[in-house]
Amino acid sequence: MTLGISTNTRLLGLAIISQGGLVDYSIHLHKSSWSPSKVTAIITSLEPCVRQYCIKNVVLSIPYAHHQTNQFKHLISCIKAYFEAKNIKVFTKETEAIYTLCPPGQKKTKKALMAALTLQFPQLSYCYQKEMRNKNKYYIKVFEAVAVTTLHELEK
Repeated sequence: MTLGISTNTRLLGLAIISQGGLVDYSIHLHKSSWSPSKVTAIITSLEPCVRQYCIKNVVLSIPYAHHQTNQFKHLISCIKAYFEAKNIKVFTKETEAIYTLCPPGQKKTKKALMAALTLQFPQLSYCYQKEMRNKNKYYIKVFEAVAVTTLHELEK
């Protein structure tokens, strides 16, 4: 099983894919201001996934370098260290790579990506419909996590 993670210092999108099927997905909101305890809280929120599923690989969605704050870099290094300590392989995938999942000939947008993933994984339709109504994007992190995990599974 592969766990995909799309995060920033506020939102954490998780997706678990096994043999091409979406097993589980979730979004976690961490509202508090940045602190060492927030890093601990984010990593602690990963523990149930690791316990409940037999995770073999983790794929992290990494945004463009100019979008990475020092806090984000610290968070990513802590997440990597957490999984490496559990002997779980960690891979990274640039966020821009996920747009290869958009249908050919269609503009590579977040909306197109979410629509394509919803066709592939119908259980995401609730999140898709909710996201289309949201003024502030919230569920995109789930779709990014599903996308990086899907790409990783396709490349194996």
